[in-house]
Amino acid sequence: MKRFVYYQPQSLKEAFELMEKHKGGARYVAGGTDVMTRVKQKVWQPEALISLRWIKELSGISQEGQFLRIGGMTLWREIEMDPLVLKHAPALADAASMVANPQIRNVATVGGNLCNAAPSADGAPPLMVLEATLVIAGPEGEREVAISDFFEGPGRHCMASDEILTAILIPEMPVNTGMAFLKSGRVTQDIAVSSAAVCIQMADGVCKKCHVSAGAVGPVPLRLKRVETMAEGRKLTPELLQQIQDEAAAEVTPITDVRSTESYRRTVTGVMVKRALEQAMRQAEEPSASRDSVVSGDESGKSAPAEPSTGPYDTAFRKLIRFNLNGESVEAEVMSHKMLSHVLRKTFEFSGTKEGCGQGECGACTVLVDGESVNSCLYPAFETDGKTVTTIEGLVKEGNQLDPLQESFIENGGVQCGFCTPGMIMSAKALLKRNAHPTEEEIRKGISGNLCRCTGYVQIVESIKKASEVLAANEVKS
Repeated sequence: MKRFVYYQPQSLKEAFELMEKHKGGARYVAGGTDVMTRVKQKVWQPEALISLRWIKELSGISQEGQFLRIGGMTLWREIEMDPLVLKHAPALADAASMVANPQIRNVATVGGNLCNAAPSADGAPPLMVLEATLVIAGPEGEREVAISDFFEGPGRHCMASDEILTAILIPEMPVNTGMAFLKSGRVTQDIAVSSAAVCIQMADGVCKKCHVSAGAVGPVPLRLKRVETMAEGRKLTPELLQQIQDEAAAEVTPITDVRSTESYRRTVTGVMVKRALEQAMRQAEEPSASRDSVVSGDESGKSAPAEPSTGPYDTAFRKLIRFNLNGESVEAEVMSHKMLSHVLRKTFEFSGTKEGCGQGECGACTVLVDGESVNSCLYPAFETDGKTVTTIEGLVKEGNQLDPLQESFIENGGVQCGFCTPGMIMSAKALLKRNAHPTEEEIRKGISGNLCRCTGYVQIVESIKKASEVLAANEVKS
């Protein structure tokens, strides 16, 4: 991988100045789950990466007047669980829950997802039907762009290279509004073969307003205007919904590629639009609490440290990072292009953290950063500064006593070749911390970012389930 300098500005002004300094040789990096992969693959070879993680104003979720405001650097994990989003934009929360896998959602941002300008971007269809406005800032000032005007083609949007997507504004939805998001992919963490979002307003059984969007079936995320016209002002009867399904299949413009054929994409899009409308109708008819009620606090903007540490000899090429590793305060001098997995394995010789794909897909490198699972192969070492990191070695207690999860994997045959096991256990650890009594479905979702070629997952799921029962029993005893 080509070496690059890595900056951590703390203000938009500083970020703009750094971009100007490198005159086209730099890139902004948000969560980095796409950027670091492309840099590793040498698709992009920037002179510098400018991290946006430390600019506080870019994160957080809040209600501002008649709008829900989501900072461009807000994590998908935060959007998935935030009470304001769940109340006012549940389709966006649903989309967030389907972005890649837990390790990616713990690092990837909504702004990064949109700025990739991929036709399959999970965040685009729900934001399009919600008629979101994007706030974009640059050296010349700030402007607002309707999301429908943002995308210009595959990988292309209306932003200049020195501009930053700072926030997303979602207007408050009226009463009797229902919405839904559905996605079809080859496997759980794959990008969409097709996706569909709808938002409808109902009155006396009649659809007063209808917005429909589809992803991965055109050069940009599409608004299906003909479908919307068919639905508005009419009762959504089974017969009309079938006609809408056919019209949706006809209105999209998909291609055939390695993931799917054109005909399949048309068919599945029509089916999903119909199902999403049915789901949205049920939601619109359900009694709901007044939208004037206040949902308490957002914690999403409080996770970042106050500022990155700086030492007398630190540079954008080399830095002394200080963090907590498996319960001990440690420090290491790292290069700007090194990932956390390299530091763990080479500097501290914790070889339990494996590296398989190097692209955040296999999960073998999973560790916990501030208690959340991340792919250490994509996590810049510079960003570890001030954080708490736990590896598989850190689960072992005094006297070499294994963690209940480790014991359960051994006792229930969850280990075969063992290569994927450390990452699998770390993902399970994060899951059980958040959900002490997961169902099988929740367990499978919790480890969806971890691939295993040996066990077929049955014994792995059983191992996690048994460990949760042991932990629950220990809680009762204590």
